Amino acid sequence: MATLWTRSRPTLPPSLCRLGIEVAAFRKDGGAGYRRIEPAAPETVMVFGIGTEWRVATPSGETGTHRAFVAGLAMRPHHVVSDHPTACIEIRLPPWVAGDLFQTVLGETGGVVGMLGRGSDQLVEMVANTNDPGAATLEIVLMMAARLSSGISRTKAEVRWAWRRVIQTNGQVSVRDLAREIGWSDRHLTACFRKQIGLSPKAAARLARFSWAHRHVTGTDRPLALVAIDAGYSDQSHMNREFKELAGAAPKVIRRAAGCDVAIRDEPPTL
Repeated sequence: MATLWTRSRPTLPPSLCRLGIEVAAFRKDGGAGYRRIEPAAPETVMVFGIGTEWRVATPSGETGTHRAFVAGLAMRPHHVVSDHPTACIEIRLPPWVAGDLFQTVLGETGGVVGMLGRGSDQLVEMVANTNDPGAATLEIVLMMAARLSSGISRTKAEVRWAWRRVIQTNGQVSVRDLAREIGWSDRHLTACFRKQIGLSPKAAARLARFSWAHRHVTGTDRPLALVAIDAGYSDQSHMNREFKELAGAAPKVIRRAAGCDVAIRDEPPTL
């Protein structure tokens, strides 16, 4: 039986919405434990467990058990396991926003504990033991809003623009075109992007292209060859290689498994 989760999304303050932050609370309603290979993604992901711990095997090979963890821009999938999950809160945010939130560049960081800084231990403990996921989600949102309230980013505006452009084009934009539109040299853009985002523009484009393809492999029944072409891969074999490296399995395997281990139903947004 698939593990059934109910997902609710709180209404975020406009300041967080403008930054591209996404927050969701998940409540387990049936099925077994959680065992899943989470594919690489072009975003930083924070997970707060409620009522359980999570065993995370990171792309670097490190394994740990955490009540909360942060996944950076890894170029490999994460293995996440929980035998008795009850609920969790997931936050997805652009890497440059994560840099402002944590005051450090996560880059290809895998599973991390204590990255939230001062006061994070108390927040993690409160969320882990809460009986009210909605209230816990609000506390996390308030924490993020407070830390990002200055509106001053440690990332250059040009780099933020380049990141958005990479995501908006699903990775189908060249470093040369990005640099020309900004007015920088290719070398200067690559150096600043790597320093402030944690990846090169080319690696970020690779993640964005894969993310688009993954959504269409799991969410549609379009022929895989057409998905590969539309995603910008040279052919289906190219896409297969990327999926095996970034998702841990070939596209046809990912498509067949989609929804088999985890089923999600959505509730209306919460205020």
